[in-house]
Amino acid sequence: MIGNIDIKQPQYVTTSGGGSSWGSGEDVTIAGGVISVEAGKWYKVETQGGVASDDLDTINGLSAGEQVMLSAVNDAHTVVLKNGTGNLNIKVDTSLDDTVDRMILISDGTNLVEASSRP
Repeated sequence: MIGNIDIKQPQYVTTSGGGSSWGSGEDVTIAGGVISVEAGKWYKVETQGGVASDDLDTINGLSAGEQVMLSAVNDAHTVVLKNGTGNLNIKVDTSLDDTVDRMILISDGTNLVEASSRP
């Protein structure tokens, strides 16, 4: 347990070599600043309508202790994770503007907090 967050084991995909991974990533598109996800998965986020930049305010679908990993689906489409606008409680607004950028978030039951990032 970290503070008041009970971290659950992510539902990783087990590989043939015995290791684990987040899988190959699933595409999800922002709609009105919101995406819905499942725990323990990697999501490649696309902007609404394929616009150059779009804000991500809220992520639905996680219970306390569950994790999700996000990246941008396209180098030309910037996904801006907005701190404090919806349910994201991250250090600062963070842009995923390259397909190798990543952010791992953990739910505290109400908000999603930043566990790790590489923007």
